[in-house]
Amino acid sequence: MFSDLQTKTPFTLGVVGGGRACCFFLELLESSTFPYLEIGVSAVCDINPRAKGMIKAKAMGIATFTNLQAFFDHDHFDAVIELTNNKSLPELIAMRPENVGLIEHNVGRLLKNLFQANQDLARTKEQAALDRGYYNIFFQQTNLGVVVLDRDFNIVDANRVYLKAVKQTKEKVVNKKCYEIVKGFYAPCPSTDTGFECPLMKTLETGKPSHIIHEHESKHGKTSYFNISAYPVRNINNRITNIIELWQNITSEISQKWENKVKRIHSDMKKVIQEDRLVALGKLVASSVHEINNPIQGLLTYSQIIEKMAEGSSIQGSDLEQLCQFSAHMTRELERCGNIVSGLLAFSRESAHEFLNLDLNDILTAIISLTGHKLELSGIHLDTSLFESPLVVHGDKNQLQQGFLNLIFNAIDAMPEGGKLTITSWKDEEKQKAWVEFRDNGCGITDQNMEHIFDPFFTTKEEDGTGLGLSIVYGIVKDHRGDVSVNSKPGRGTVFKISLPSIMPEA
Repeated sequence: MFSDLQTKTPFTLGVVGGGRACCFFLELLESSTFPYLEIGVSAVCDINPRAKGMIKAKAMGIATFTNLQAFFDHDHFDAVIELTNNKSLPELIAMRPENVGLIEHNVGRLLKNLFQANQDLARTKEQAALDRGYYNIFFQQTNLGVVVLDRDFNIVDANRVYLKAVKQTKEKVVNKKCYEIVKGFYAPCPSTDTGFECPLMKTLETGKPSHIIHEHESKHGKTSYFNISAYPVRNINNRITNIIELWQNITSEISQKWENKVKRIHSDMKKVIQEDRLVALGKLVASSVHEINNPIQGLLTYSQIIEKMAEGSSIQGSDLEQLCQFSAHMTRELERCGNIVSGLLAFSRESAHEFLNLDLNDILTAIISLTGHKLELSGIHLDTSLFESPLVVHGDKNQLQQGFLNLIFNAIDAMPEGGKLTITSWKDEEKQKAWVEFRDNGCGITDQNMEHIFDPFFTTKEEDGTGLGLSIVYGIVKDHRGDVSVNSKPGRGTVFKISLPSIMPEA
């Protein structure tokens, strides 16, 4: 009755042992069809390259090997059938991948009997017996979960892989409803709800094989994912009497794909953050050029005066006093230039992300020092009120600097005609949180734009905006287990508040 299935699941075998049993098995595959599996042999392994099975395999175009390592490296098998009379079983068990099933050597005699029976079959009753033999072999030996259901959702039979997936014994599942065993429901799964599609109902409705991805959560909260294929079994009148479901556990595959996707996202985000850092550095350099130019002009003037004073034969006491003043002023201006350049270099330097205990006030002070002149050039008055004690958090210095810098640039862009920016920091002792607030009296944000301001590439700036600044701020704050909120009124300004978990400063 299984021969009526239209669509078959591919099932790849590897054979270890190339003797007579292997030869019988290959001849069996040549002359017979299987009920619901498309069985193929990918490779045969035996130390004797002239064994009957090895010769037969070569004639059939099947790869042959004389050592197990090359055999397993050749291809991925759904199962390996061992036909060596147990000689290589320990080595085979040790070398095979965990997800590859193992059909032991004692099945060889059964295969031989099936082969002989296959040659003598002439009547339908005998064909059914052969089908049942195939069913028994692969029902229990396959690494796929197999469950047989009737039209009323009752479980007729289930193999060990399926029982392991649902964590039940065979006695507890047979004659029970599948939706009760799998989902704990008291009625069939609602096919209209996403995540609860029923392959049995699909197959009964269409008369064709169906396929779904099923999410199964255990009592301990662990989620597994199964690729489920359902196949109809018809009687002599072509009526569907049973459904065979094949379950393949794809949890590790999905987990690996998800991990790879997360890694790619993190890698891409690091590149985006670094590019945004370079954009910020360009803005700082543009304003710092003017700031450095002023002390340099002063240094040139004082150096020319000193040069003229030194041209005389002697330096008077009053001149000496002036020289000392000029020298002190030049020293201060040089230190000022050095601090500006050092700050720019420190910000531009790309370093590995490293989470350390940091004082938020120190980070804010450094950023304020870098942006002070740009704020001045933009006609913006800066008012700061930093917490009197260290605000210690566990974080990455470079990332926090970049987040705060982006908020300052955002405030500058919001006040093209000048204005006031207030930066405040404080600590919530009760909730153990460090807070930083950036308040401007700029153009504000409309209600329509408010829900999109943290979206990547969303910008209201027609030409110069990248739409990454605030989305990067959001990502950095979340990476530090913090929260960022915004309150704004069009024409009256915007307030950004950032909270981060604080820790006690070291004694």
